[in-house]
Amino acid sequence: MIHTLDTIMSEYYQHVDVYKKMQHDVEDIINTLIEANHIKISTMSLRIKSEQALRNKIISKDKYQHLEDITDILGCRILTLFESDVERILELLEDTFEVCEIVDKRKKSKHNRIEFGYNSVHMVVKFTDERCKLVEYQKYQDIRFEIQLRTVLQHAWAEVEHGLGYKSYYEPPMDIKRKLNRLAGTLEILDEEFEAIRYEITLYNQSMNKVEKILKTDINKESLTAFANKSELIQEMVAQVADKYHFTVIQDPAIFSQQRLVAKLNFYGYQYIHELNDDMHQYKKSILAIGEELSQKINYDITSINYYSPILWFSFIPVIKNLLAERDASSENIVDDVILEAFKMNNGSIFNFFMEHHLQ
Repeated sequence: MIHTLDTIMSEYYQHVDVYKKMQHDVEDIINTLIEANHIKISTMSLRIKSEQALRNKIISKDKYQHLEDITDILGCRILTLFESDVERILELLEDTFEVCEIVDKRKKSKHNRIEFGYNSVHMVVKFTDERCKLVEYQKYQDIRFEIQLRTVLQHAWAEVEHGLGYKSYYEPPMDIKRKLNRLAGTLEILDEEFEAIRYEITLYNQSMNKVEKILKTDINKESLTAFANKSELIQEMVAQVADKYHFTVIQDPAIFSQQRLVAKLNFYGYQYIHELNDDMHQYKKSILAIGEELSQKINYDITSINYYSPILWFSFIPVIKNLLAERDASSENIVDDVILEAFKMNNGSIFNFFMEHHLQ
């Protein structure tokens, strides 16, 4: 045993620099794969087994003769956000490296939910002969290393479970096993639910290019952007103001956050895009007049107009209606011309009210 330990440790010292260089190259290759395929992961970590950890493994296993027999000198762990990304990355790795061994613990029976944290994929791989023809990779010929794939929740469970220290020579009491099973089952459901929600969000985003779908959507920054991009009314108003004042048109949806338009529209009672769309058509004349007035007064040096500005212009109208209603006018009888007249009052009080309170 002592002779074998000395032999392997000697080989380790001779090759540790190669492993360090290999660690850097493996990280670059896998990062490139993930980024090129637009996969979002939680973390990826690579480590080289320490001297003490290697000594402990050699002594405890008592089966290794040479360093090459140990496959986890270099180890890589990839934590994904979603279960389906484990499969996607697995396929990419199989296409990139030569797979020497693979253990897919996801395929085992789920009758024992305590094992949830171990539903991971363990791979032993090496650089392909084709890649090793390149000068920079020749030194990695036949060096095996390990890759572990699992979700963030699976990893969190495994870490907490390890911290509990329940695994020992004796089985834990039944009531403890039941509690662990319930918790593991809950996390497994969470993994599945996150995957389902991700799919639903994908479908939702894909549907945002259909006008009828947009109109039924609740008001948020994404739906406002999609609505404006499809609205012929907004296109017409922006073009008219831009032509009149020789503005260039820019598209910056940050205006929705900067002016807190979602919160303001919700406060005024607008919950869905179709409600906003209906009233913007009803008050088209006033919206356009407000846009022209603001274009003249807010900034004399202005040379551009934000394509999404008509929604901001529209947001003044509920304020005007409320002010007029407070002056004994019936809100039901307030029509487009009345709003326009109020906005253009000679004393400018309503405009000043907007500037002091509405654009904060």
